[in-house]
Amino acid sequence: MRFTIEEAKQLLKAANIFHHNEDAETEDGGLPYTINFNDVWGWGMAWGEPVPEAELPRVAELFRRYGWCGILYWMSERCDGMRSEFVDNNRFIDFVRQEESLILDVPDSNARAYKKIRYRLG
Repeated sequence: MRFTIEEAKQLLKAANIFHHNEDAETEDGGLPYTINFNDVWGWGMAWGEPVPEAELPRVAELFRRYGWCGILYWMSERCDGMRSEFVDNNRFIDFVRQEESLILDVPDSNARAYKKIRYRLG
């Protein structure tokens, strides 16, 4: 499923993915779409990542497929393969990275279901 920007906003808002900083505004005067990554990449790390509107459909698709793991993967990719201090977060990212690579290699979901692969996480 391909999301429009509006559909992506609806899904991600309904899932309570965004944190709105009341002091921040976008260029058009609205609130930015910001994901709260506090204590995700390391303890005591405060991080709110704004999501450009053009990226919302990709973030929504990753969230629809993988939940929070997809959001972690998106952020890792956005920051040049950034890793977390926490092993489980890195496992989630590695899992999604492997699955996304498989989707690119074998676009047909029927063929992908029967493809014999082996990979190791963590």
